[in-house]
Amino acid sequence: MDFATNPEQDQLIAMTREFAREVVAPAQRAMERDDRFPYDAWSQWSALGMAGMLIPEEYGGSAQDRMSFYLCVEELATVSQVFAQIWQIHCGVSQMYVELGTEQQKIEWLPRFASGDITPAFALTEPEAGSDAGSLKTRAVRLENGDWLLNGRKILISNAGTDISDGVVAMAATGEGESGRKEITCFIVPRGTPGYSLGQSFDKMAWHGMDNRELLFDNVRLPDSARLGPIGKGLSQALGALTMGRIGIAVMGIALARACLEESLAYAKNRRQFGRPISDFQLIQAKLADIATGLEAARALTHKAIWICEQGSDSNMIASMAKLVGSRLATKSAKDALQIHGGVGFSLESRVNRLFREAQVLEIGDGTTEIQQLIVARALGC
Repeated sequence: MDFATNPEQDQLIAMTREFAREVVAPAQRAMERDDRFPYDAWSQWSALGMAGMLIPEEYGGSAQDRMSFYLCVEELATVSQVFAQIWQIHCGVSQMYVELGTEQQKIEWLPRFASGDITPAFALTEPEAGSDAGSLKTRAVRLENGDWLLNGRKILISNAGTDISDGVVAMAATGEGESGRKEITCFIVPRGTPGYSLGQSFDKMAWHGMDNRELLFDNVRLPDSARLGPIGKGLSQALGALTMGRIGIAVMGIALARACLEESLAYAKNRRQFGRPISDFQLIQAKLADIATGLEAARALTHKAIWICEQGSDSNMIASMAKLVGSRLATKSAKDALQIHGGVGFSLESRVNRLFREAQVLEIGDGTTEIQQLIVARALGC
């Protein structure tokens, strides 16, 4: 495993860093103020070919490797967690089409994902099902002619209600296996399908500008050609998507801690108390040193998880480890950054206040901290 970046990755990092500074930063301020999807920034990002970064070239993408992708995620997420997550969801769900789709499905959807003209969503979470995907209440019943009838309700689904949302992948129970456990299958639900509607959106403490809402499926009739992957294999398919998502959350935790360090170091060097900068005080120095050390440790673990994933090996446990460490680092770093800033950090106008609020979701999304601990413990044989 080589920790050095190659020249192409260096170019991608530099380009992404400049884009984040010049385009995403102003968009982030608008998102925080207006709670609206960043259409203009997304259009500019897509024009650079980044919407199709993981999509094969024959479908309009550039087929970059995962490490390059996550290096770009870190640069974006240091400036805007929301924009980075919008892009991650887009690329993650696109990968489900790449890995599971029929040739016809790939031809129909992937070029439009690669152009950024539309963005997909992944509909797993329900009022009584999230990490416990086996408890899904949404059902798809096979009709005599081979079509499927989909009924159910999803909540807290990201990217599904924007003006460019299309091709949501909905998970539904389609029967029971020999063990008595539900068989889960994935279905593509195009925008405008009769019976498919957008429910209420959710007001959130952070991640403003990210569309999160409920989705309603009322006798949605789908042809069998809308099925994504084999019947009854949805849980294993979801695991692959969640593994990628968990590594992504780890990267976002690293990026958030990096932003906390940058903000806090600059503030501590300029803020004077008792006749000198507060960066001279050992208690402040200890907080800064802890953030910097945690940042390097989390990045090393996460890059190992990415490397294992790229080798095609089982990365489930180490992805959970990386998510566990990265998200915890984010919440601790944000708390320390807020403390360093004192009353200034308590203001909603301050960047560290936003970072503090955004850090909380990283220990919740794509499986809570407690679920990650459970996954690791089970992998250890407990």
